[in-house]
Amino acid sequence: MTIYKTIVCLATSRKRSKRCVAGKEIVKNQLTHNWIRPISHQEMGELSETEIVLKNGKGPKLLDIITIPLTQHQSHAYQTENYLIAHHRAWRKQSSLSATLLHHLCDDVETIWINGYHTTHGKNDKIPLELVTENIESSLLLIKPDALTIKVSTDNYKSHKKVRAHFTYKNQEYIFSVTDLSIELKYETQKNGDYPITNKVYLCLSLSEPFKGDCYKLVAGVILMKEIYTIGHSNHSIEKFVELLKKHDITAIGDVRSHPYSKYNPQFSYEALKPELKKHNIAYVFLGKELGARSDDPSCYNQEGKVQYARMAQTENFKKGIERLNQGVESYRIAMMCAEKDPLMCHRTILIARHLRAEDMLIQHILEDGKLETQTEAEQRLMDLLKQSKQDLFATPEQLIEQAYDMQSDKIAYIEANDEQS
Repeated sequence: MTIYKTIVCLATSRKRSKRCVAGKEIVKNQLTHNWIRPISHQEMGELSETEIVLKNGKGPKLLDIITIPLTQHQSHAYQTENYLIAHHRAWRKQSSLSATLLHHLCDDVETIWINGYHTTHGKNDKIPLELVTENIESSLLLIKPDALTIKVSTDNYKSHKKVRAHFTYKNQEYIFSVTDLSIELKYETQKNGDYPITNKVYLCLSLSEPFKGDCYKLVAGVILMKEIYTIGHSNHSIEKFVELLKKHDITAIGDVRSHPYSKYNPQFSYEALKPELKKHNIAYVFLGKELGARSDDPSCYNQEGKVQYARMAQTENFKKGIERLNQGVESYRIAMMCAEKDPLMCHRTILIARHLRAEDMLIQHILEDGKLETQTEAEQRLMDLLKQSKQDLFATPEQLIEQAYDMQSDKIAYIEANDEQS
């Protein structure tokens, strides 16, 4: 008999040159903490590429929501999550989970199984088999580490690159081998060294099958949260501005002013700002052509000469700017900079961040006092500012927020020259 289980994919890893997939079950459209690892009839349960192929001809990706045909629950020892796959039945992708929901799926554990046993290059990365069978009930965990560095080295006895994850979790240090395929492929081509991950990240951890009396702890899934910040330079001193950036570990500024100059705050003009940021190892890039609030495209203005944000968002230039930010956040901790102090009075929030939401990105605004305001919190404040009802018989909450964006766009959109308007 075939049974169908729907999971959010949290691991797509290498296993004996084949694949391993695992995730948490979704029941009646609700997330659960039930782990499911589909396995084949092979001795170690590894899956072939053809066994996991989706309709698009590719395998599942992290955060894909997929429905898998299975035949039976086949737990053994500590691997209680294993289910045999149904042969010649296609896996189906239903949708994708927003990374912003991952915190709901984290396992609340104090340590990563049992600590105190190490390999030559690892730390707390193995457990004797007898301890596993006596004490471990689940071989999968999802955690949010406190800090993560990817380590690339060459194992002398094999002369090939090895990728490891060096992380801390609840003040305990760990170094595990990485079997996440995409991370392995990305870092195997890099030079030997340490590569700190500045993004928020979630790790799917797995216990291996026994080998020579031990089970090994592996990083089977690395889920990077795309995140971006915004800041208004306002009338800050350059020292205060840099202090705000450092407080939030910003490594790059994306200047989204239409023109990188300030008449009243010359410390934020391009010629003064870029070298000052460089002193503090903060990169600078001007994105005003793509993402500035004053478009050079006449079709983006109405008859009254007011910029129409909805039209701007459809231009190729704007789309290129969004793509540059998407690429940039993979290597830098970026803050989009504009002039206005309040995020709600600036297109960085009402235009750019509004469209970045669709990129499944965590957006946070650095306020004047150094505190952070998420885009969701900014949206709620916008509703209050406009005295918009948060409930309506004929509109969903999402539609009400979109209406609020449109109203604020009309209020702040550029009409005539203003030296401090972006």
